[in-house]
Amino acid sequence: MWPKAKQYDLVIVGGGLSGLVAAVSAREQQLSTLVLEKGRSIGGDGNYVEGAMGVDSYLQKAAGIDINPTELLQDELAYSHYEANAPHLKKYIDASGGVIDWLHNLGVKFAKVGPQGKSWSTIHTFAGGGHAAVQTLYANATQAGAEFVTSVSAQRLQQHDGHVTGVVIMDENTGQTHEIAAKNVLLATGGYVDNPDLVKTRVADNHRLMAVSDGKSTGDGMQLAWQVGAKHYSMGAIQYGGGAIYDKTQPPFVHMASQLAAAATQEAILWVNERGERFVNEDVNDNMCHAGSAILTQARTFSILDQAAVDHLTNVGLYKEVGNSPISPEKFDQLTSEIDDTLKQHAKYLTSAATLAELAEKLNLPALPATVARYNDIVAHGQDADFGKAADYLTGLHQGPFYGVELGVGMACALGGLRVDNQNAVLNDHGYPVPGLYAVGNDAAGMLVGDTYAVTLPGSTAGYAAFSGRNAVLSMVNAS
Repeated sequence: MWPKAKQYDLVIVGGGLSGLVAAVSAREQQLSTLVLEKGRSIGGDGNYVEGAMGVDSYLQKAAGIDINPTELLQDELAYSHYEANAPHLKKYIDASGGVIDWLHNLGVKFAKVGPQGKSWSTIHTFAGGGHAAVQTLYANATQAGAEFVTSVSAQRLQQHDGHVTGVVIMDENTGQTHEIAAKNVLLATGGYVDNPDLVKTRVADNHRLMAVSDGKSTGDGMQLAWQVGAKHYSMGAIQYGGGAIYDKTQPPFVHMASQLAAAATQEAILWVNERGERFVNEDVNDNMCHAGSAILTQARTFSILDQAAVDHLTNVGLYKEVGNSPISPEKFDQLTSEIDDTLKQHAKYLTSAATLAELAEKLNLPALPATVARYNDIVAHGQDADFGKAADYLTGLHQGPFYGVELGVGMACALGGLRVDNQNAVLNDHGYPVPGLYAVGNDAAGMLVGDTYAVTLPGSTAGYAAFSGRNAVLSMVNAS
């Protein structure tokens, strides 16, 4: 279905969270607005986000949460090794609470506000998940008169005298093309996590990386912008989801709600490398991106469990609260049945053996028995003198059968590739705007991070999607 008109005040490329916020904001400003979505459905990875970052929101005020924005800014700049752009990050932080309030006034419902693990208390959890927030924004946008076309992609940007003046679009079903004129174009295509070649520019040894996304975030926005003179900016950070089951036969999302996956990654028991040697404090998963980085330092990674741990997690409760997983039960009541079913299917990611020596032989982990002996000695003394894991999470391994779960690293999103200014205008190699071109959401979020996603500021990706979508529209209106 082609757009109804030939010219618009604003064409938004991408119908995810940032594009939806931009569409609502644009109609508030009475801009004729077209949203192009190359997929068949709206929302993108916004359908799966947990919540949005905010400082000084109505919920935080009600809960008595008082965050000093200057201290938060300094903390995040230090976390990024000052690779984050301080003015842009400051503008985002200062405006974020107002954006949460604006979303609330539109009808987006929030369940709670607080921290995630060891973090700032900034994530405003969406009631009903990201999908509910997406549907509310879509309803607001369409009711206000924004036009949406699906299965239509942007192929290239048009320019006149250096100013972006429109988009060449293509029907994904027929391959037919069409030209649309626009006073401004806004790129909201979700980053590049689903483009293996672009991911490879960020992580060379990426065979164990698995994208957990909608499959549409292939770097379209940055590639469109580069073609018209945008700066090839830092590829920023990949948001690792910590450890994940490494299964070469199934899409990664199949295991997202698996209790076996949560037990192997979240419960901080024992991780070993391809030789069977321990290499990290397993409670590193409090910061899922640090956990992902640690796993990638090794050629292979296995999580080791024993039957006592399986029984405890099934019947008694968790050793450690699940913080970075779609599931967070008090017990893993399906864990035993998941293990039994997986073993019956002969899935290569799970190996069982009656003894540690047998497990070591099956997985070719020669150092495993000695590693477990050393680890059990650490547990007995109540202090991890090797890697400093918290004493509360020291759990011994004694009772067979023993299980080895191979781990890879899930990727939720990838940030970066374009440099923007404080108005979210796309900049060229000289640091000046490409007239008429804006970028928001993950396409621009490399401005906020160094080489590691800021898990210390939970909700920052979704929060930035909302802030930047609104900021870009208000900026272009004020500039006109």
